[in-house]
Amino acid sequence: MLDRLDRVSDRTAYTVAAIGVAVSIVAALLAPQDAQLGAWVRFVIWHGMLIVACVIGIFGMGVVAVAYLATGRDRVYEWARALQVALLPLWALATLVGAVSARLVWNAWNLTERRMVMSLAYMVVAAIALMVALFQEKRRIGAAGQVVSAFAMAVGLAWIEFGPVGQDIHPASAIASSPDVAFKVAALVMMLGSLSAVMALSVPVRHWLRRAEAGE
Repeated sequence: MLDRLDRVSDRTAYTVAAIGVAVSIVAALLAPQDAQLGAWVRFVIWHGMLIVACVIGIFGMGVVAVAYLATGRDRVYEWARALQVALLPLWALATLVGAVSARLVWNAWNLTERRMVMSLAYMVVAAIALMVALFQEKRRIGAAGQVVSAFAMAVGLAWIEFGPVGQDIHPASAIASSPDVAFKVAALVMMLGSLSAVMALSVPVRHWLRRAEAGE
């Protein structure tokens, strides 16, 4: 499988990413409106599905990093590191979109909500782990940081799910609790489009990292 991924060109990866983003946006535009939030609900759900796509990518990074620690194969580590580099700015973007959507919908940045606190805390953990991976020559230490990042995400999600509600305004499970099937289908398409874009972007990032290591 890795041999096939290695043969994917940057142009193909960017094309897949662009198609994924376009599909997710079209799905958002075609999603039903909410009785209370109106058309803005589409923006909120699109942000949520981008977050889900990033979370899947982060856990995927952790699995690949564990595979490297188990096998010691350099190619496996390179893919884990590519995911790590690609996912951090995407997570920052998703966090920013979440803050903007909260401001537009609820007229507040909601910076004290558990979701926002977790997003910012994860960003700090992931940034530190990424710096270690980029500047530390020992790849096992870098892979350990990738595993720690994925574990930090799992802890953050558990805190959101089981911790005290506090000042949360964001609904806990707006999509799952919605009786509108079209709404759920649109959200699923948004997530799949975003996920394909997130994963595709790891390809050019890996090529860039390899060129940087080679001093090109």
